[in-house]
Amino acid sequence: MKICLIFNHLQLQDGVCRSAIAIANRLAGYKDIELTLIPLFRADKECYKYIDKRVAVKTVFGFYFRGFASIVLKIPSSLLYKYIVGDKYDVNIAFQYGLSIRIIAEGVNDNHNSIAWMHCYDEGLVYKDYYKKIGKVVCVSQCNAQRLKKELPDVDVDYNYNPIDDESIRLQGQQTVEIPRLNDVKFISVARMSPEKGYDTLLKCVQRLKTEGYKFSLWLVGDGPILNNLKRYAEELQITDYVTFLGQQSNPHAYVSKAGVYICSSTIEGYSTSCTEAIIQGIPVLTTNCSGGQEIISEAGCGRIFGMDEDSIYNAMKEVLENPDLINEWKEILKTTRKNFSPEIRIKRFLNIVGYKEQIDVQ
Repeated sequence: MKICLIFNHLQLQDGVCRSAIAIANRLAGYKDIELTLIPLFRADKECYKYIDKRVAVKTVFGFYFRGFASIVLKIPSSLLYKYIVGDKYDVNIAFQYGLSIRIIAEGVNDNHNSIAWMHCYDEGLVYKDYYKKIGKVVCVSQCNAQRLKKELPDVDVDYNYNPIDDESIRLQGQQTVEIPRLNDVKFISVARMSPEKGYDTLLKCVQRLKTEGYKFSLWLVGDGPILNNLKRYAEELQITDYVTFLGQQSNPHAYVSKAGVYICSSTIEGYSTSCTEAIIQGIPVLTTNCSGGQEIISEAGCGRIFGMDEDSIYNAMKEVLENPDLINEWKEILKTTRKNFSPEIRIKRFLNIVGYKEQIDVQ
């Protein structure tokens, strides 16, 4: 069986990319499966050392600048499909919202299966016509799948939690790094610096807690369009002694493993890859009630879920700061519950979804 996963960028700061790599690495040992990763834009060389050598990577443009996607959209989707995919694969998976879905929808025919993978929910169903044409959509959380089934009853909807390459994550987490700042409690978050991650609200919470005399550190890992704005905002709030912007890191897991608590302040998520990667390393999670958040906390058996507003995030952080023993209690719980996030069941479900005949049913 030949499978392709098409997504935007091959870069480790993107959860979609890390999920694609995890799937590819897990399937690399299957003699009758050939999986090809197709990043449309950026292809960072650093990523290749984390990809099994048996996995094929087909880069398309190999670069990106702001507005480039809009230029590419002017190219007829039929030409993009012919050039990028063709009819070379048994299963074509549009693994990210946007251009990949347009491309895969253009090539739907009886010679292969086509699937759209929905990481974050498509609010307003902007791509509704494409989902209908593709015919099958997989959400990365049960709550989003249930919602989509109601909104698009004529489309085959399923769910699959993104597999996590747990062995690789734990190995990368052992790497020694320079600790940017030491305090009693160390919060960390890893994401692309973009508005939906809610970091402006998170920084405001840090200011409130600093004003009240709490001692802690916040590490923010990642790059993105609003990084400089966030740095300026931290200066305006006078919290640069509490917040460290680490930028894009080739190995964010090395920093996560040294933290006390992972915090997700997002307003939009599908099923947070970064949260599950933290749990795999035994780091408890605080998360907003974005899609998949409740499922993550339930499976972990510890941590906290809260609203997306400033007061809710502030109160969650304050609870940890006032009860630092909670962190150790949660870490003890994760020694048992993190097995719930192991990739084996998720990969079996993935194989069933793509129609791999040798797999048994997965509940």
